[in-house]
Amino acid sequence: TATGRLLADRAAEALVLHRMLGGGSAHTWEEQSAQSLLTDLVSGVVPARQLLPRARAAGLPVNRRTFVPLVVRDAEPAQLERILRLLGLPGLVAELTERTTAVLLSLARDQDADALAAHFAARLHGESAGPRAVVAAAGARTVWDDVPVGLREAQHVADAVADTTAALDLPAVVRLKDVHLRGLIRLLRDDPQVQSFAERELDGLLCANGTDQDLLGVLRTYLATGRNKSRTAQLHHVSRPALYRRLEAIQTRLGVDLDDFEQAASVHIALLAHDAQQQ
Repeated sequence: TATGRLLADRAAEALVLHRMLGGGSAHTWEEQSAQSLLTDLVSGVVPARQLLPRARAAGLPVNRRTFVPLVVRDAEPAQLERILRLLGLPGLVAELTERTTAVLLSLARDQDADALAAHFAARLHGESAGPRAVVAAAGARTVWDDVPVGLREAQHVADAVADTTAALDLPAVVRLKDVHLRGLIRLLRDDPQVQSFAERELDGLLCANGTDQDLLGVLRTYLATGRNKSRTAQLHHVSRPALYRRLEAIQTRLGVDLDDFEQAASVHIALLAHDAQQQ
């Protein structure tokens, strides 16, 4: 039948790829296979079910498994692969962009997916000497067809917390419930009305000179820390009086009172929208 021939063709393709993986350039083929597979899963262009033979050929266990979609920011793919091997975790690693890497774990059904994701993140953070990498995760999936949605969710979470780790106390593994308003703004960032709102609220600071950029940075940290003046001064390495002067300048430029909750919330939403549009 046509279905039988199609299955046979896919099996043959998987076998050929498997044999290529066993050759002298195995590492290169493994990288290319994982890259292609995870990119196709994230894009959703190819139905997940059609990618099963490629997943098997890439060495990913797929029968009766729990899949954990992760997206890691600011970590080298080679380091992530090494950590998977050290921890004995089956999975695929593929770079999605210059700063983000997808990791798809394949666990036995009786393994604790959340605990192993946390263990993976702890090992990565323990090795990092510079800025801490962000490990974003979606909920575990027990059905292969749900993996693309999970990978896109993890990517959304990773994007939502991009460049905010200096000002926010993020958990070791960041999930959708942790991104709150930031995640919603990220989804709405291309809406023209949201863009107009951000420009209108921040007009007094949206200039190109260095002073204005510095004030934007102070405002960003101040709002992200819940208007904590001590923490903001510490993060920007300035004295409290110097911080007060900068906050006064910000309020004058924007024509707002940051001690007023509603006005501060409005500016915060505008700043989140502005930052999301720049990414």
